[in-house]
Amino acid sequence: MTDTPRQSYVDEVAHLIGWRPGDFQPELDWETLERELGIPLPSDYKELMTRFPSGAYRDSIEVGNPAQSADELANVKRDNDQLLRIFADADTGYLKGVSYRLFPEPGGLYPWGRHDEGGTFWWITDSADPDTWRIAYNDRDNWHEHSGPMSKVIHEIMVSTGTDNILQWDMAETPAGFTGFVGDRMISYPAT
Repeated sequence: MTDTPRQSYVDEVAHLIGWRPGDFQPELDWETLERELGIPLPSDYKELMTRFPSGAYRDSIEVGNPAQSADELANVKRDNDQLLRIFADADTGYLKGVSYRLFPEPGGLYPWGRHDEGGTFWWITDSADPDTWRIAYNDRDNWHEHSGPMSKVIHEIMVSTGTDNILQWDMAETPAGFTGFVGDRMISYPAT
């Protein structure tokens, strides 16, 4: 008996929404991006960003794609730098009472996504191997952790039928889908 290899979480997300290969092609390479961002990136993130442009998954998680273009790389760098400054400001209280530090400190948090109600998603960079990084989520008032990887977090949001997700939101009424932009063209999946 031969075990069938498990699809990646990125493959499963693409299958859920009917994503067509070829609808997106990133312009920048990962070696350049990791050098520009100053951080190694997990392989599942690279896989996701190679397949999907910047966009929102199930109207819940927004992820900017630095590989999409030089402009999008600049946007991601600016947004990440801004988040790191905001969370570093003791007056905001985001890190009060928690043991988290911020990148570039060893084991520091590095942002990878957000939602429009102010929540932020972070990698906990506590290992030399980015594929082992856990996920931290802040919803302004509380911190939650997930074992990762980030593509599993997105997959769980996409298939959640209740509050069994890192957001702890009832997703039953929100259809699984993706909305993003390629240039100035909006793309939406599943296609309506």
